[in-house]
Amino acid sequence: MGQGLSCRGNNDHGLFTAVQQGNLQIVTTLLQQDPSLFHQKTLFDRFSSLHIAAANGQIEILSRLLHGSVNPDVLNRQKQTPLMLTAMHGRIACVEKLLEAGANVLMFDTVNGRTCLHYAAYYGHFSCLKAILSSAQSSHVAASWGFVRFVNVRDGKGATPLHLASRQRRPECVHILLDSGALVCASTGRYGYPGSTPLHLAARGGSLDCIRELLAWGADRIQRDSSGRIPYMVAMNTDTDHARRC
Repeated sequence: MGQGLSCRGNNDHGLFTAVQQGNLQIVTTLLQQDPSLFHQKTLFDRFSSLHIAAANGQIEILSRLLHGSVNPDVLNRQKQTPLMLTAMHGRIACVEKLLEAGANVLMFDTVNGRTCLHYAAYYGHFSCLKAILSSAQSSHVAASWGFVRFVNVRDGKGATPLHLASRQRRPECVHILLDSGALVCASTGRYGYPGSTPLHLAARGGSLDCIRELLAWGADRIQRDSSGRIPYMVAMNTDTDHARRC
C-alpha cells in the first residue's frame, strides 16, 4: 500500500506531523488558531497538508481540509496533486473523497508527464483505477476530452496507462483498462516512428497473465518495436539476460 510521506524537519508549527500521524484534534486546534496554515507547504518538496493526508490515508483529516475550502488540486514542487499521491499509495477512501470534491483527473505532473490514472496503473491499485475511470466517465472529462481519449492518455515518454500496467505486471489493471477502451496495440513511438506496445512491455516484464490478457484482446504478435523486435524476441532476450545474471 506504500508508506506515505514523511515530513520531519519541515515545520515548526507541528501541523504536518499531526496530519501524518492522523491526530485530528491537534490539526483542528492548529487550524482554528491560525487559518493561514491551510495553505502552508513544506519547505523543499512543497507538500501541502492535503498531499500528506492523502498519501498517508488520513481520510478524516483530508475531509476536514477539504471542508475548509482547500483546493483539491493544490500542487507540490513536481506538480503532483493529492489525487496522484493517493493513487500512488493505494488509498482508495482518499481517492473517492478527492474525486467527490471535484479533483481534476486530467492534471499532468512534471516528473514523467503522468496523470492520476498513470499512477494507479503503474502501482497496480485496481480499486483506485476503477474509481478514477468511473469518475472520468461521468464528469466533464467525458464531454470535453472524451472518455476513451482519457483512458489512452500518454505520459511524457508516450506510455499509456496500459503500457505501464503491462510493464509492471498488473493483470487486473490491464483487464479493466482494456475493458474501458484502452488500445491494445498502442505504440509508445510518435510521429510515425515505431515504439513498444503493451505486449512488448509485458514480455519484457515476464508476466504471463498480462500477456494472455493482451492476446485475448487482439494484441499483435508480430508488431515490431524501435529495435525491430517482435514481443517473442523481447521475451527471449529477457530470459537470456536473466539466465546470465543467475
